[in-house]
Amino acid sequence: MRILVTGGAGMLGSAIVSTLQRAGHAVKSFDLDISPAAPQDSLIGDICQSDSITYACYGMDAVIHTVAMINQSTTRPTAMFEVNVTGTRNVIAACQAMNVPRLLYTSSIDVVFDGTPIRDGDERLPYPERHLDFYGKTKMLAEMAILEANGVGGLVTCSLRAAGLYGAGDRHRFPSILPRTIQTGRYTTIGDGKSKFTHTYVENMAHAFGLAVERLDRHSALAGQSYFITDYAPSNFFAFFKPYLQALGIRYSEQRLPERVAMALAQAAEWAHERHISGAPLLSRYAVAATAHDFWFNHRKAARDLAYVPIVSEDEAFARTVAWARATFMPETATQEVKAPVLTR
Repeated sequence: MRILVTGGAGMLGSAIVSTLQRAGHAVKSFDLDISPAAPQDSLIGDICQSDSITYACYGMDAVIHTVAMINQSTTRPTAMFEVNVTGTRNVIAACQAMNVPRLLYTSSIDVVFDGTPIRDGDERLPYPERHLDFYGKTKMLAEMAILEANGVGGLVTCSLRAAGLYGAGDRHRFPSILPRTIQTGRYTTIGDGKSKFTHTYVENMAHAFGLAVERLDRHSALAGQSYFITDYAPSNFFAFFKPYLQALGIRYSEQRLPERVAMALAQAAEWAHERHISGAPLLSRYAVAATAHDFWFNHRKAARDLAYVPIVSEDEAFARTVAWARATFMPETATQEVKAPVLTR
């Protein structure tokens, strides 16, 4: 197939481009930057410009939409709404105008999260009445638009909900943890360490998209559906990163914040941010709730309808991620051997 990947220069977008290329598809990236996975087939453009994305969709058999603005702001930044919601609506309209038959959306576990603990969550969970951050709300609105477009103008749609993505090219999780721990020598955790969270390796997420794009049509079970994509057993959010710190040889002392203390600090930080007393809050209610409460899912529906199983093992995902993290954050040690993980489950 001829497939367009919006956000093809990002972590997930690049992985999807590579996955589809290996499967024999003709893939183009559409992003603000050139995709490292498809430098010769990269279109530079902005989904917020309807003419640009419409042109890019011409002649495509499918579009996989991964572009999103991510942060935990409790305010309502116009740019986030424009990218995550209006931009998604532009992608939908472009597919309909150019007669693209398939549109797959990258959603998030945040679309169903309001701070209430989720254990073994699945697709029966409803959208909440409120979210703890504006990002979750914009992703919910965008996903709703994607699923409502199913069957309209000959377009068939589905949505894959990513958990906490990690791997080479990560711009959010590892960059927010490793440099700070290296610099300060402190690793701060929240809660009692018993809560569990779902992380998903980026290449397994890309594999799910590869399966979905080849199965999606108006007669398939995927049409108009959403799917959580996970891979291995959930673990405590903070315990997940400790084997990486150990493998990278990062020395640190652990500091634990009780949930109540962390939530009070988060509320104060958000209050100061909303009144323009400070910049983006270093801690948010969302971050506290998502890491101190159970927040994990299963992929049974994806296994049933997509025949999805993770293709990269947990140990291999660890080794690849350590190698990338060392080259990115600790280049002076990049030649060191990657040791087997000391998993804390």
